[in-house]
Amino acid sequence: MPKCVHCGEPVNKGQERCFACGQKARARARRGGQPLNPAILVFAGIFVLAGIAGIVVVSSGRGKKAKVEVQQRELARIQDSVRAANRAQRDTVQAAVRNETASVLTDEIDKLDQRFGAVRQQVVKDQPSPAQAKLVAQIRTEIVRLRQLTVTATEQPGPKSDSVKTQVRDGERVVRNLISDLSRAPNK
Repeated sequence: MPKCVHCGEPVNKGQERCFACGQKARARARRGGQPLNPAILVFAGIFVLAGIAGIVVVSSGRGKKAKVEVQQRELARIQDSVRAANRAQRDTVQAAVRNETASVLTDEIDKLDQRFGAVRQQVVKDQPSPAQAKLVAQIRTEIVRLRQLTVTATEQPGPKSDSVKTQVRDGERVVRNLISDLSRAPNK
C-alpha cells in the first residue's frame, strides 16, 4: 500500500487526497527518470572547492607580491635617504676641513705679514733703498698671491686642495727668504 508523501499515512490506490493531512496523496513523478549520480556531485563539489582555493591562493599571492614591492620601494627610499644624509654629512665634514685648512693657512700668512711689517719697520724705516723697495714689492705681491691661493684651497676638493696647500707652503718659504733678504739688504 502506498503512503502519503507528506505525512506517511497509508493511502489507497486512486485516492487523490490524504485523509490525515489533506495534501495531494500522489507525488509527481520525476521527469528525467534517472537519479543523480553521487560521484558527479562529489566531483562538482571538489571542482568548486579547487576553484575557490585557486582564487584565494592567487589573491594572496598578488597581495604578498604587492606587499613585497611596497617594502622594496620603501627600503630603496630609506637607502636613498641614508645615502643623501651620508653625502651631506661628508660634504659638511669636507667643508669644515677646508674651512679649517683655510683658517690655518690664513693664520700662517697673517703671521708672515706681521713678521714682514716688523722687519720692514726696523730695517727700512721711512726711506727704502732701491734694493729694499724691490724686495718690499716682491714680498707684498707674494703675500697677495698666497691669500688668493688660500681662497682657492677652500674651493677645491681633495687632491686639488692638497696641490694648492703645497703651493701655499712653497710660497711661504719664498716670503721667508725674501724677508731674510730684506733684513740683510743695503740701506743706500
